[in-house]
Amino acid sequence: MAVLYCGSKRFRQAIMAGADWLVRNRKELDRINVFPVADGDTGSNMSATLASALRSMEAAGDGRLDATVKAAAWGALMGARGNSGIILSQILSGLTEGIEGRTRLFAEEIVLALSRGVEKAYQAVLNPTEGTMLTVARETAEWAQETVRTEKDLARLLEGMVTSARSSVERTPSLLPKLAEAGVVDAGGLGFLRFLEGILLLLQGYATAGRSFEDERFFDGAREPEELIFRYCTEFILQGASPDAVKANLASLGDSVVVAGDTHLVRVHIHTGQPEEVLRYASTMGKLSSIKVDDMLVQHTSRMSSTAKTSVIAVALGEGLKGLFYNAGADFVIEGGPTLNPSTADIAGAIENVGASSVIVLPNSKDIYPAAFQAGERSPKNVAVLKITSIQEGLSALLAYKDDSPMGENVSRMEQAGHDVKSGEVTSACRDARIGDIRVSFGDFIGIFKGEVCCSSSRTDKAVVSLLDVMSNASDEIITLIYGDAVKKEEAEAVQETLQLLHKDKVVELHDGGQPYAYYLISVE
Repeated sequence: MAVLYCGSKRFRQAIMAGADWLVRNRKELDRINVFPVADGDTGSNMSATLASALRSMEAAGDGRLDATVKAAAWGALMGARGNSGIILSQILSGLTEGIEGRTRLFAEEIVLALSRGVEKAYQAVLNPTEGTMLTVARETAEWAQETVRTEKDLARLLEGMVTSARSSVERTPSLLPKLAEAGVVDAGGLGFLRFLEGILLLLQGYATAGRSFEDERFFDGAREPEELIFRYCTEFILQGASPDAVKANLASLGDSVVVAGDTHLVRVHIHTGQPEEVLRYASTMGKLSSIKVDDMLVQHTSRMSSTAKTSVIAVALGEGLKGLFYNAGADFVIEGGPTLNPSTADIAGAIENVGASSVIVLPNSKDIYPAAFQAGERSPKNVAVLKITSIQEGLSALLAYKDDSPMGENVSRMEQAGHDVKSGEVTSACRDARIGDIRVSFGDFIGIFKGEVCCSSSRTDKAVVSLLDVMSNASDEIITLIYGDAVKKEEAEAVQETLQLLHKDKVVELHDGGQPYAYYLISVE
């Protein structure tokens, strides 16, 4: 029997089935998302994005088609994580155009919406690259546009779209050499295929629309702004308490808990419904200061309102890195980075809850930029999201910020400062590979510069030395090493000493970043 249209119930079931099948396969997507380094968690990011869409639909209730579609698109956008999540949310957003008052969507309208969503996805990504999820979605939409002229049965049309998407996924290594070198297809493109497959399985009777997410943490993402169970954004500085103890003790009193600092001074951020209780309890752990409580429902600061013209928000993962950004002048640091991309809602919440009406955002990652851009676009504040794609660029940009300068001048100065610094990192290889003339073995320490693997060694110190041979030249003056949580302080100091001997004409600085994803982050300027 032909399926000629999609109503509210069918749409809800389709999204649930597609999400269910994608989540069942997310480990496969995470596993192949390497080059040969883990580059984010594509399966986890896409799963979290769809989980947010489902939660939003649940909150909207069993209502009209237009309300259900808008809820799914909004939830996906607010929960979007990483490039793959942003792209998926933009594809869903294509359905919202012209949906007002509609009770049914027919094949031509769904295909048109998919094409609109693909266009939005290309616009949302900082540097669109063919051979990725974008290509798979575009080629699938193009096939559907041709086929829908004669095929009106949604089930048969979807079957063909799955076949087209599968062929497109198989071609991704031929379009993107990095995939061919790693021996994998594009993880995001495969995730899009799995999403379509889940819907097709439902239509064919092989899957239910029931939710079978075996990992419920995907439903712990951002809530819809209208819920605001924890409506008070509470921030303070606490002296004399352990960051780990603060985080553990406050976790039950709210969400979005961010704790940065050390045993001498801790900066705390929490969303809670009981700010007085949070402050009372925190006072038992140490000395409180710089208290600020914002009512997110009415968007006003209840005490100690900031008078700054512009606030700067940064994204960083690792207690040391967060401390570096706070010390450099950031007003708020969102926890996030490779393997933990913050959602659009996370960034939007930070934008709305800093005191100033003008905000500069340092995403510090190409994968976080799309979510930051979407958050800035939807904020009533004057928001500038800088095209800053590494921690090193972000720190350099932040140091160029001047309180007494207009926002436009700061944006130009900060972007220039960020782009003037050279950024590299040393991390470990997740698989054997040959990259040009470089042979990489699983577990090797590899140096990455300008997105390319340029050296490999069985020792971290040798990888750092080799990487700097590529990165630095005679005109450079400063080398900065930021070591991660897998490196002992003594080891990092030994590397610093070696580099200072090798680069006598330069200053070699060392910082504890605590980042979990790289042994060393390196900047040269």
